[in-house]
Amino acid sequence: MLQGQVIAALLLLRGLRRLQTADFFLSGLLFFLSCSLIEHFIGFMGVYDYAREQGHDLTFFPFHNPFTYGPLILLYTRALTDGAFRWEKKDGLHFALPLLYYIVHFSVWAMPDAEKFHFLDATVPGGIVQYGFDAAFYLVTSWYLWQSFQRFYAYRNLIEQEYANIGKITLDWMRLFLFAFSAYLLFDLLFNVVGLLYNFWYTGWYWLNLTRALMLYYISAAGWAFAQKSSVQFVVLESRSRIEPQNLQEDPTPATGKQLMTDEEFTRRHAQLSAFMENEKPWLDPELTLSILAGQLGLNTSQLSYLVNNGFNQNFNDFVNTYRVEEVKRKMATPDFQYLSLLGIAFESGFNSKATFNRAFKKRTGSAPSNYK
Repeated sequence: MLQGQVIAALLLLRGLRRLQTADFFLSGLLFFLSCSLIEHFIGFMGVYDYAREQGHDLTFFPFHNPFTYGPLILLYTRALTDGAFRWEKKDGLHFALPLLYYIVHFSVWAMPDAEKFHFLDATVPGGIVQYGFDAAFYLVTSWYLWQSFQRFYAYRNLIEQEYANIGKITLDWMRLFLFAFSAYLLFDLLFNVVGLLYNFWYTGWYWLNLTRALMLYYISAAGWAFAQKSSVQFVVLESRSRIEPQNLQEDPTPATGKQLMTDEEFTRRHAQLSAFMENEKPWLDPELTLSILAGQLGLNTSQLSYLVNNGFNQNFNDFVNTYRVEEVKRKMATPDFQYLSLLGIAFESGFNSKATFNRAFKKRTGSAPSNYK
């Protein structure tokens, strides 16, 4: 619990130093997850009993706020997938439910003890407050996780349309994080359902809190290690993807009302692109992007994206890496390159990371590079 708070503080300081918005949201998530262990921890310490003896009952005091998890996860995902992300006033609406949670809990906690326990144990509104908040937590948090997954996979699709090497910006940590939190949420739900049938007492609930503590360690370690600030302009890439017509003759771009190119120009540009890729080998540049290649060909990004998607039935990432994989295969069979390792050959062919190389090679050939060789 204390270590989670320390990492949260360090992330906050790092975010301030680097102006990295994603760190702020991850810091908040770690803070509230750490706080969620307080109630269980002080229960074992006997703090509730001691406070009651002193006339200060702590029942229903909001040591934590589970409604903060979903908004912070979604905002963290958005900030991590968009280098231009900025906090807007409307983002504050995500925290309306967490605020309501505090208002209700502080109001009930402040009641005189007898009145408070009667309200919670013997009235319908009291039951709604207790179980209604629990049900709302699972529904709302599930919705936020679903939105986060949607954003993540939209990001992955967009970068494959723009970048030839995506190894450094795939955000695999984000996907594992979302799956891990989803698994924990399901475990939490099952635990609470069983808890309605069996009285776990403190010793039983220990196992749920232990799971939460382990997840807290994982998020702390992985989140701290992932210090990369995104350079991807999500909104820009998304806007490009929206203006790709399905038919050159019938569907003009919404932005200009003009066709991207005629059928004759499409055929000519298709041949030009093929010849340029074969002769000039722009794919040897590990930093090649859709924008760079479009500039070299005298096209805009929408035209090139359409040309690649419809002329070669591939996204930009697969299109470029097809040439790189073929180059790797050629060099594997050439004696002049036998002094290089497989990774050395990959780097000589335009790849910039082992993970990207292995993924692209297996996708193209159906075999790992070492097995293929």
